[in-house]
Amino acid sequence: MNFSTPRTPERRRALTWGLLMAAVVLMAPGLSAQGVSNPHGELPADLDCSACHTPDVWSPARAELAFSHGSESGFLLTGAHVTTDCSRCHLELRFDEPEIRATDCESCHLDIHEGRLLQPCATCHETQSFFDVDGEAAHAVTAFPLTGAHRQATCESCHIDDVGGAFGGVETECVSCHLDDYEAAVTVDHVAGGYATDCTDCHSAIGWSDAPAFDHTDFELLGAHRNLRCASCHSIPDLEPLQQASSPDDCVACHQSDFDGEHADSGFPTTCLECHNVDTWDDADFDHGATAFPLVGAHTDGECSDCHGPPQYLASGFTGPSDCAACHQSDYDKEHGASPVPLDCLGCHTETAWTPSTFDHDGQYFPIYSGEHRQEWNSCADCHIAPADFAVVSCLTCHEHRQAKMDDEHKDEPGYTYTTAGCLACHPRGNS
Repeated sequence: MNFSTPRTPERRRALTWGLLMAAVVLMAPGLSAQGVSNPHGELPADLDCSACHTPDVWSPARAELAFSHGSESGFLLTGAHVTTDCSRCHLELRFDEPEIRATDCESCHLDIHEGRLLQPCATCHETQSFFDVDGEAAHAVTAFPLTGAHRQATCESCHIDDVGGAFGGVETECVSCHLDDYEAAVTVDHVAGGYATDCTDCHSAIGWSDAPAFDHTDFELLGAHRNLRCASCHSIPDLEPLQQASSPDDCVACHQSDFDGEHADSGFPTTCLECHNVDTWDDADFDHGATAFPLVGAHTDGECSDCHGPPQYLASGFTGPSDCAACHQSDYDKEHGASPVPLDCLGCHTETAWTPSTFDHDGQYFPIYSGEHRQEWNSCADCHIAPADFAVVSCLTCHEHRQAKMDDEHKDEPGYTYTTAGCLACHPRGNS
């Protein structure tokens, strides 16, 4: 050997590896240079030490073994087993005769359940952690599957006497765990009321606050009734009805005050469901079409109180569908005042809107939408100078009709006067 050859890191590592292996072979009892025996017992002939060890450190072994534990031993390493030191299972490091049976969890893990649970460990546990238990899955094979709020309950909240996790069987009746809840009930005194201890008659596993399973068949709880507390309709603790309905549609038995507040002296029937529903009072579905005044046009958008003054809900003075003034007298007075316009609003207006009106101004009175005056005016007030009286008109308000100009044009006309009456005497249709 040429000792003058420079020692590179690679050469030094190779030399260290060689010396280490030689020392192990020479010093280990019963270990020969031919590999007849080793600390691990019988190993495959083609298994090299470097599959598990490195020249840098002999112990611990490689983080990722080249040796396939699953295919070679029949026990696949998963979860926490991957990072577990070999010596935790192979106490003598003789891998040909391990001190455990590969599929027997109890060989390594103490059975804290004391043999009471007959299912394999994997039914509840997984290899990542023994303490992360799927209680719902574990209970699925028992006489008490976990449902509702029981899914969030801790094991110890029910298995209170199972010290160390023995988890022996417990009673499945609700009262076996919830007797304190039964006796402490305040809203409905279960003890005084003599209620059965079978909680599922009224309650569900989701929560105690409501009792959806209670058989309320004498008066089915629908709509807004579903969310009412028992005390809204029943005295506590005996649950006697505060008002006794004779039938499911006898709403007024409980809602007399609502009826009086809205419909007193109206003559309305007390069968509330003819107009209202069980979801809300506000959305009354009264068929106005069955009355003398079907709602059409703009009337469909109004509130009842726009026409009916509570609590009577009667249209005072209303005589029929054409009696618009019964409600719109103020509108008439504002627009027409002392004018000879008839009170039959539908003669000019529609139920959709007040404007534009359908008044036949051209045919009945004076052409303003045709002839000389077409597009020569902007509003009714251009000619109707009295706001409250449409009978008062003036032809003299237009700038084309200024007096100096009209006097000059009519100087040869006998009987000419610069007045509205004089204009209409010669020009009754506004013609030239």
